Amino acid sequence: MRHAVAAVAVVMLAARAAAAEHMDVGTSMGRGEVWTAPGLVDVRVSVMRIGLYGNDDARRGTVVDLVTWEGVGDGDGVEHPRDLGERSAAHVIGVRRQLDRDGWGAYIAGDAFTRWFGHNRILTPRVGVRLGRFDRAAAVVEARLPGAYLVAVNDGPQRSVVHDVDVGARTSYVLTRRLRMESRARLRDLRGTDGRQLRDLFLSAGLEAEVSPPGPVKGPNTWRVMTLYAGVGLRRALSDVIPTDDMAPPTLGRPLPSPPAAPWQLMFTVDLDFAINSQLWIW
Repeated sequence: MRHAVAAVAVVMLAARAAAAEHMDVGTSMGRGEVWTAPGLVDVRVSVMRIGLYGNDDARRGTVVDLVTWEGVGDGDGVEHPRDLGERSAAHVIGVRRQLDRDGWGAYIAGDAFTRWFGHNRILTPRVGVRLGRFDRAAAVVEARLPGAYLVAVNDGPQRSVVHDVDVGARTSYVLTRRLRMESRARLRDLRGTDGRQLRDLFLSAGLEAEVSPPGPVKGPNTWRVMTLYAGVGLRRALSDVIPTDDMAPPTLGRPLPSPPAAPWQLMFTVDLDFAINSQLWIW
């Protein structure tokens, strides 16, 4: 309870300071995403995001993310976040610097510490691009690149922008003031310290609803409070190597072949964000 009160106090102070400096504030107390398909459950949770955005012509912004955790399970649930094992990832203290216009936006960001499926890495980059306006139609592409780390705390694979990546894309079209039609896609590649190698593709389409103050839209500072996306789609494992106890190590120069790709699977996804944002260009 005390932590929640402290968090609210921080948000209020940030909002007050931003108002004094003619800035906009975007905050999220937390966000939860779930993807489910036969034999797979994937959960991602984010805690506390605060962004300060200039409302002048430059519209530069700085966003700080406290922590994001994700766990991957093979039908038996996911490990506990405190375990930080070989089937989960955590990103701690992310700082994002972005530039926004009415019709486009872009950002670069870095996470101070990343625990990537058993690997410990310092300063991993992220990038994002937005085209369009959220009060009409928009497309967003974001990429997290934990394979392009600055420092590795433990031994692991070499730096790579091809392996150990998480790329997401979404398009949205406004149907009504509080309802959007969305499509989402995600390509993820991970290599865990336990030998797990997974590259999979997610495709989803659905609706996003938001809570916002009553009354007509009053320009770029119309607030939206909490959004819920629910969608249905397909998932395919492009490559999935799960080590077993009797799995012999590969001979030098003759790696174990990957199994054939699994067929497309029906997938359901839910995304709930306790956010307070401007619906025009804060994202």
